[in-house]
Parts: sequence; C-alpha cells; structure tokens
Amino acid sequence: MNDLLEERDIGRKRRSDIINIILSAIIVLLVLIIVVLVFFLTPMSVSGQSMHPSYESGDRILVSKVGYSVNRGDVVVFKIPGNDSPPIKRVIGLPGDVVYFDIETMDYTVNGEKIDDFATSTGYNSNYFSSSNHDVYIALTTTGITVGENQLFVLGDNRNISNDSHIYGCIERDWLVGKVILHY
Repeated sequence: MNDLLEERDIGRKRRSDIINIILSAIIVLLVLIIVVLVFFLTPMSVSGQSMHPSYESGDRILVSKVGYSVNRGDVVVFKIPGNDSPPIKRVIGLPGDVVYFDIETMDYTVNGEKIDDFATSTGYNSNYFSSSNHDVYIALTTTGITVGENQLFVLGDNRNISNDSHIYGCIERDWLVGKVILHY
C-alpha cells in the first residue's frame, strides 16, 4: 500500500514538474516576443491611399527597426517632426543621387536614368506640384535635387495624392522608424 501511495506521489510530482516547465517556457516565450516587438520589429497599419495599389489603407505591415539597409525601391516608414502619423513611402533617391523631374516627359530620373517606376498612374495631374515648397519645385524641375549624406528622397506609389519628397524635399535618415519587411 505504501508503495502505491509513493508511486502516486511521484506521478503527481512529475506532472507538477512538467506543468512548471511548460509554464516557464511560455513565460520566457512571451517575454522574448515582447522584447522583439519593442526593440526590433513593429507591427503597423497603413493609413491613406498614397501607396495604392501596393499598400491599401488598413493593410498591416511589419517594420524592422534595427539591422536593415536601405536601397532604392525599398519601402520605409518615418516620422516627420510635428506629424503624429508616420508616413509610408518608397525610397527613390539615396545619398549622393541627383533626382530630377522632367516636366515634358513627366518622368523622374535618378542620376540621369529614368527610374523603374512603381507609380500607379502614367501621368500626373495638373495639381501635382501645387502644394510643393517652391524651392523644391524649382530644384526638382531645373537642376534636380542632390540627396544629402544622411538623407533619402521618398515618393508614394500613388503620386498624384502623395505628400512626399516632391513637396517637402528629402527626409533625414534619422527620421526613419524602419523598413517594411512584411506586408500582410
């Protein structure tokens, strides 16, 4: 009888140990997920139609906040000082690039070459430059804008409605929240 009670106690202890191990593993996993989400990745929601049709308002994205490189064509999220809603835009110009808008052909060029365009429209409406900073407009359409050492030139894919570098010029690299690595 004592042997039977002893075996039952051992069985209970084993089950208790297994439950403790499982609970500990779940807690460690939750802490790791929280650390990754706080320091390395950020899930976000797209707001607005400036990246249509690549990204629609309400689409979910995962943004890498560390350890990424930025290349032409990448999609980034950044904060503009004084704006609470971080925009999502495509990188068109990198440091040292000269970005030019040809009014006659309605094309953007980077370093003299027409860009592989992600734009949704083949033309721009007559109001395309209406809200642009005058200096940005003049530079873009005459000599081009040279992207500074710690800057990027960004445009929305839905160019006619996008508030982007054609309006406010280059963005500072330290404004970046991160690079979009997943769209779901």
